Amino acid sequence: MKTRTIIIYELVEPVANENFFTYNRYEALGRYAREWIVYEKHITMSKPSRFVQTEQVVTIAWNNNPEFEEKQDEYY
Repeated sequence: MKTRTIIIYELVEPVANENFFTYNRYEALGRYAREWIVYEKHITMSKPSRFVQTEQVVTIAWNNNPEFEEKQDEYY
Protein backbone atom coordinates (compact mmCIF):
# COMPACT_ATOMS: atom_id res chain seq x y z
CA MET A 1 0.00 0.00 0.00
CA LYS A 2 1.34 3.41 -0.94
CA THR A 3 0.68 6.25 1.52
CA ARG A 4 1.68 9.90 1.44
CA THR A 5 1.02 12.66 3.99
CA ILE A 6 1.44 16.36 3.38
CA ILE A 7 0.93 19.28 5.76
CA ILE A 8 -0.44 22.53 4.41
CA TYR A 9 -1.31 25.75 6.25
CA GLU A 10 -4.28 27.93 5.38
CA LEU A 11 -3.65 31.53 6.43
CA VAL A 12 -6.61 33.92 6.73
CA GLU A 13 -6.13 37.68 7.05
CA PRO A 14 -8.79 38.73 9.59
CA VAL A 15 -9.60 42.24 8.30
CA ALA A 16 -9.99 41.57 4.58
CA ASN A 17 -10.91 37.89 5.11
CA GLU A 18 -8.54 36.86 2.31
CA ASN A 19 -6.77 33.52 2.51
CA PHE A 20 -3.87 31.67 0.94
CA PHE A 21 -2.06 28.39 1.46
CA THR A 22 1.58 27.60 2.26
CA TYR A 23 3.72 24.57 3.09
CA ASN A 24 6.06 26.66 5.25
CA ARG A 25 5.43 26.26 9.01
CA TYR A 26 7.62 29.26 9.87
CA GLU A 27 5.58 31.53 7.62
CA ALA A 28 2.43 30.25 9.33
CA LEU A 29 3.94 30.94 12.77
CA GLY A 30 4.85 34.47 11.66
CA ARG A 31 1.31 35.19 10.47
CA TYR A 32 -0.11 33.61 13.64
CA ALA A 33 2.02 36.01 15.71
CA ARG A 34 0.39 38.89 13.79
CA GLU A 35 -3.03 37.52 14.81
CA TRP A 36 -3.94 35.94 11.49
CA ILE A 37 -6.22 32.89 11.59
CA VAL A 38 -4.25 29.70 10.85
CA TYR A 39 -5.57 26.25 9.96
CA GLU A 40 -3.12 23.35 9.79
CA LYS A 41 -4.28 20.61 7.41
CA HIS A 42 -2.84 17.09 7.36
CA ILE A 43 -3.76 15.37 4.12
CA THR A 44 -3.10 11.63 3.91
CA MET A 45 -3.54 9.88 0.59
CA SER A 46 -3.45 6.09 0.37
CA LYS A 47 -3.81 3.58 -2.39
CA PRO A 48 -4.48 0.19 -0.77
CA SER A 49 -5.11 -1.47 -4.14
CA ARG A 50 -5.07 -0.46 -7.74
CA PHE A 51 -8.86 -0.01 -7.64
CA VAL A 52 -9.16 1.93 -4.38
CA GLN A 53 -7.79 5.33 -3.42
CA THR A 54 -8.51 7.13 -0.13
CA GLU A 55 -7.91 10.64 1.11
CA GLN A 56 -8.22 11.83 4.69
CA VAL A 57 -8.03 15.50 5.72
CA VAL A 58 -7.57 16.52 9.36
CA THR A 59 -7.82 20.25 10.09
CA ILE A 60 -6.43 21.81 13.26
CA ALA A 61 -7.31 25.42 14.11
CA TRP A 62 -4.48 27.23 15.88
CA ASN A 63 -6.51 30.21 17.12
CA ASN A 64 -8.51 29.76 20.33
CA ASN A 65 -7.28 26.17 20.60
CA PRO A 66 -5.89 25.23 24.03
CA GLU A 67 -4.29 22.09 22.53
CA PHE A 68 -2.12 24.05 20.08
CA GLU A 69 1.53 24.31 21.13
CA GLU A 70 3.47 26.94 19.19
CA LYS A 71 6.88 25.34 19.83
CA GLN A 72 5.72 21.87 18.81
CA ASP A 73 7.92 20.49 16.04
CA GLU A 74 6.45 17.43 14.40
CA TYR A 75 8.00 15.81 11.39
CA TYR A 76 6.21 13.25 9.27
